[in-house]
Amino acid sequence: MSDLRATLFGKFNVQRGDLRLEGIHARKVQELLSYLLIFRNHPQPRELLSEVLWGNQPSASSRKYLRQTLWRLQSALKISGNSSEPILLIEDDWIEFRLPAYFWLDIAEFQKIFDLVKGKKVHELSKQDLQLLEHAAAIYKGNLLEGWYKDWCIFERERFQTMHLMLLDKLVQFCEFHQYYEIGLAYGMEILRHDHAYERTHRQLMRLHAMTGNRTQALQQYARCVTALRDELGVEPSERTKQLYEQIRLDAFRLPLPPSEEAGSQNGDSALALHSTLSRLEQFAETLRRVESQVQQEIAALKVTLSGQR
Repeated sequence: MSDLRATLFGKFNVQRGDLRLEGIHARKVQELLSYLLIFRNHPQPRELLSEVLWGNQPSASSRKYLRQTLWRLQSALKISGNSSEPILLIEDDWIEFRLPAYFWLDIAEFQKIFDLVKGKKVHELSKQDLQLLEHAAAIYKGNLLEGWYKDWCIFERERFQTMHLMLLDKLVQFCEFHQYYEIGLAYGMEILRHDHAYERTHRQLMRLHAMTGNRTQALQQYARCVTALRDELGVEPSERTKQLYEQIRLDAFRLPLPPSEEAGSQNGDSALALHSTLSRLEQFAETLRRVESQVQQEIAALKVTLSGQR
């Protein structure tokens, strides 16, 4: 049996080998297949499928349409009842799509990578994890089933959007930690393309610009952050973001220490985390010293002014 490939990110498409799969041009066949693929390996009640796909039809009609659409889908996949590895498991009340080894599905590959890295801290991510993250970012060629506006589709689309942003955020963290600043900037800007008011990413970009020596861009990034937060959320930047801005404005931002060559070991990871914390505390202390110096100068100037008025 030829390999099957299905892509749900961006435009819906299913191929057998190099050719588009025939027999699934009808929209309802595509919707049924997509729903079963998203909820693969979990039996779906026929009643639920009828309601989700034909909710505006009487019950008898919706069940009839499901039977007809299911038959067309089976025909397209060329599944026989004697198949040793059935894709569709069909019972009186349930339908289940089981993903065989010869069926590649973009959202399944994406989900697998997400599950592998979602619990890891930045200093726990390996070079192999970086390759997986980059692969996941490449798989996400667009939002889930673009152009479809069914309620179930919109909910799943938002779920995958959130996962996508989380993976991009890990990429930015990895690039900042390992000093791949230009690559990190590209992934950070991709995040803001989807969410203009994601303040965490604005901070990351401010740091990355500063690390590349581009202080002007770092300050302009803060201005873009302020505008996005005010326009979209009606709020001001957090104190953490303002402190970072002041560090960069006063030229008090320090580059982090380079990662150890033995960052893969547990001791190396712990040391890197401590160095990173120490660097942030030193930056904050330097900012406080500069602010204190400015305050003392203003106090002295005010005393001179007051003494002249006596």
